[in-house]
Formats: sequence, structure tokens, C-alpha cells
Amino acid sequence: MAIDAIRPHLLISVWLAALSIVSGCRAPDLSDRTEEEPPQPSTEILVAAPRTSSQLLSGWYPIEHNSWRWTAGKFAVLLRPPIGAAVKGATLTLHFTLPGIVISRLGSVTLSASIQGSRLAPQTYRTEGKAMYARDVPPSSLSGNTVRIDFELDKVMAPGEGDTRELGVVADRVGLEAK
Repeated sequence: MAIDAIRPHLLISVWLAALSIVSGCRAPDLSDRTEEEPPQPSTEILVAAPRTSSQLLSGWYPIEHNSWRWTAGKFAVLLRPPIGAAVKGATLTLHFTLPGIVISRLGSVTLSASIQGSRLAPQTYRTEGKAMYARDVPPSSLSGNTVRIDFELDKVMAPGEGDTRELGVVADRVGLEAK
């Protein structure tokens, strides 16, 4: 490299060093820092976690008691398929609670889901308490960086008694598990 090519860089370095000595300040050491990457979508969402709330697309009500959310009759989520899911498939799980008031008013509820437009088998729930919806998802539905999952309940509690929301289930987490 020619001296003329080095000279401007050398002059700038000397000038910056002199400036820091005169001003008494030092340039911050940025050698250990990296450019921040945007967060990647998760394969599992705790519905009360603020960092994944952007993956709750529609039909989700605000967080209650710092741990769960009511859903509407139709609700959707965006998930990242687990590694290898495009070859092996995955298992979709929704963990939720059916409050006693829902069962006493509706008798039962049937939950169904579709992923990327492919319908998964429905399941009917007749008792109150903790429940889980789990269905195998074929590899053909899991290509791409993210997949949209739409859930639908056959019945919901209509708005009433001072609450303007249609209430479905009390959800606490949803995810895709590797097979």
C-alpha cells in the first residue's frame, strides 16, 4: 500500500487521539458489541409474555392476572415451525382452561384449528378445568419461516353482565412441538 494511501487514515487517527487527550474523554469501546437483530418469532408463546404478544394476531383480549388471556370465538396466532418440522411434521398444542361458567352456560364447546388453510380435527370439551388441544400437523403445512394458525370455537359466551366481549376459553400458551 502506498504511503499516500495510508497518510489520510494516519492523520485522522492522530487527530482523534489528540482530541480525546485535550477533551479528557475517551471513545467508548465498542469491540464487544454486535448489531442487534430483530427478535425471531417463537415456536411457543406464553400468551401473557410481552415479547411474543406481536404473534397474537386476532381474537385475543388483554392479559389478566399477569398470566392468561380470554379468547374470542375465533382467534389466530403466528408461530415459527420447529427445526425439521418441514420434514417430520410437528404437534400443535393449545393449553387453556374452561371456566365453570362457560360449561354451565354452554354445556360443551368444540375447538377446531387450521394451519395455513389445512383443517385439523376438532375436539369437544364437556368439563370445566384445565384442558389441552393437541393435533399432529403434517410437514406440508409447516414450510416457511412462520405459519398462521386459526382457531375456532363452535360456541362462545355472549356479551353480558357488564362485559362487552364474547368469551371463548382462557388460554395460557400455544405452540408447535417438534416430533
